[in-house]
Amino acid sequence: MENRKCIKIEVDGHRANLILNRPEVHNALNPEMIEEMHGALTELALQDDILFLVISGEGKSFCAGADISWFASAVDKAKSDNWEEYLRMAELLKQLYQFPKITIAAVHRNVLGGANGLVAACDFAVSERSTAFAFGEIKLGIIPATITPFIAKRVSIQNMKKLMFSGDRFWAPEAHLIGLVDFLADDGKLEQVVKELISGLKSSSPNALKACKKLLLKVDSNEYGIDSSEHTAAILADLIQSDEGQEGLRAFLEKRKPDWQNLNVIENS
Repeated sequence: MENRKCIKIEVDGHRANLILNRPEVHNALNPEMIEEMHGALTELALQDDILFLVISGEGKSFCAGADISWFASAVDKAKSDNWEEYLRMAELLKQLYQFPKITIAAVHRNVLGGANGLVAACDFAVSERSTAFAFGEIKLGIIPATITPFIAKRVSIQNMKKLMFSGDRFWAPEAHLIGLVDFLADDGKLEQVVKELISGLKSSSPNALKACKKLLLKVDSNEYGIDSSEHTAAILADLIQSDEGQEGLRAFLEKRKPDWQNLNVIENS
């Protein structure tokens, strides 16, 4: 993949790491970083060997939210120009939410403002216990508009009121309690917990994982509902006749673990 200024991409087997790489400003988001992430997600989505994407931050923080200098420059721009930049952030979160691989946010130290949108858009979020979170936009006279639809996928409206109206900081245990974070890691053990999560998911059929995420996205968008019986039955019929479906059933009957790796079939679904 091409060299990038604001992010780093590392690929190790079935895992890709997307690392926010502006440590001098606590990985604050700006238009250049957002565009680089768009491009990286587009490229990684096409790489069939990659099953997991882990998003993390270089240096002292995961991400301090939007770069204040970027937002401050808005006063000198046309409203339409600002709208286009903020639209790209909203589209990035949608692209991440709909990414066809399993996504994991691995966060530490600070998750502020828009960074919470990156966390919420991932399938799983792992946080060190000492991590601070905040929706501080309201203290600047603005609101977390582009990230709110994604936060609402994880957090109740009542908890969002409490946290967004005040803008106060809260900590990883509370983020875990309200559903913004899925797994807590002791400080310094973030990567260990991420590896354990991925290791557990590797026991699942890769093709079924992909198909399950696709199905859940369709249910979430109301494309599939209780009247979608023909579609959901067809999905199950296709999978049960697939190589991985047959291997899974044989392994169950033979009382052994399925051998997904030697099938070499990451199928389209």
